[in-house]
Amino acid sequence: MQKQNGEFKYEECLYEKNYSNLETYLSSDRDIVSCLSFGEYTEVSAASYSETTCKVIFANAKGQTAGFYHNLAKTVEEGTVIQLPEINRDGYQAYWVTKIEGKEYKYKAGQKVTINQTTKFCLNLYKEYTVRFYTANGRNEYTSLRKTVVAGSRIKMPTGNSNGNYKFAGWATKVGGSVSKKKGATVKVKSNLKFYVVQQKVSTSGVKLYKYDGTYWKTVSNTNGKATFPAVSLGTGNMVLGWSKTQGKNTLSSSDYKAGDRIPTKNGKYYMVIFGMSMDRAPSVITKATKFDKVYCVGDSRTADTKMALGVAVPSNVEFIAKWGEGLYWFKSTGYRQLLSSVSKQPKNSKKAVIINLGVNDLNNGRAYVTYMKKVAANLKKYNCKMYYLSVNPVNSAMIKSVGGKARSEAQIASFNRTIYKNCVQERINHLRILIPAQTFR
Repeated sequence: MQKQNGEFKYEECLYEKNYSNLETYLSSDRDIVSCLSFGEYTEVSAASYSETTCKVIFANAKGQTAGFYHNLAKTVEEGTVIQLPEINRDGYQAYWVTKIEGKEYKYKAGQKVTINQTTKFCLNLYKEYTVRFYTANGRNEYTSLRKTVVAGSRIKMPTGNSNGNYKFAGWATKVGGSVSKKKGATVKVKSNLKFYVVQQKVSTSGVKLYKYDGTYWKTVSNTNGKATFPAVSLGTGNMVLGWSKTQGKNTLSSSDYKAGDRIPTKNGKYYMVIFGMSMDRAPSVITKATKFDKVYCVGDSRTADTKMALGVAVPSNVEFIAKWGEGLYWFKSTGYRQLLSSVSKQPKNSKKAVIINLGVNDLNNGRAYVTYMKKVAANLKKYNCKMYYLSVNPVNSAMIKSVGGKARSEAQIASFNRTIYKNCVQERINHLRILIPAQTFR
């Protein structure tokens, strides 16, 4: 199989003989395979022609139109939608192939096609093969994993089952064999194939970690009591927030654990806490703040992205001051100056609020944030402005690593938030409010 112009083209080509009738043709045991580009199925289109009628011609793989194919021919009006003849043969996939302006197109038998010019379709049959996956002893098939594909196709090996006693290791080509193909490996299918799951015995001791749905994930040895909960990237938009003794949770509570927290037991079960993609939805209605006449949102990329996401839905009394990838230095040199300029232009008696969400880009600078934000809050009070400091939102360090982002750990986030909380809230600064749940710094 060769790749030409971004498409795969078969080299082995055996053409059928010119049978006089379809019954004889389809009952032949001879392999019928034709050279064909595997690209997108594109609707037939062509440049305009003067005639209003178009001939539709059918032929075998060699382009011969005698016998059965001759009887299929028809003449239709330009723009007519036709259904290509149905062709069924066990073990083969049937396609009608045509060329338009030198480009080859492929259509499944029975597919509907728009005819815009005289068109010739050639019938091609492609051998099918089935790939099956079985339990380790070969007695039961994982039918949900079964794949039937055209000869020469490539498939990716799926993930097999794991549980609390056995962990999936890969696939063997025979019962009791060793791992031949691991999850995600690519296999070219040139015949019917069978694979058998290979599982490794899981130690009965240790802490067992499970996915959100209760599927076993891995076992962590904690004999010394120093093991920590791992960060997990699922390779999807679903975010693992942490771990819980309760299955199916999507928010962390004070009794749950983040990545990096010490595992409190030597044995037991814990489940991933998942914030799913389906939960990440914009509110149906964006309401205008009524407690304050003017609200300022100050921050880094998270604030800037919020503004972008809202678009024209940003309430008229809300103003964003934000810049991607910035932190305290930017706020001191630029952001605060912009904020103060706008605040000072508002009526002195109007009620104003400032919400600051900074820190994720310089997590080791918590003390400096505390010192400066105290000064800012005191100064804003002169303008009848209340200041709120928003906690640094949770992160998943494994997901960040998987996309090559700046390294940040769950522990760093907790430490930063804890520093802000202890040095501001506990000092009872009445002009500074901290919007920070206790779990974010536990």
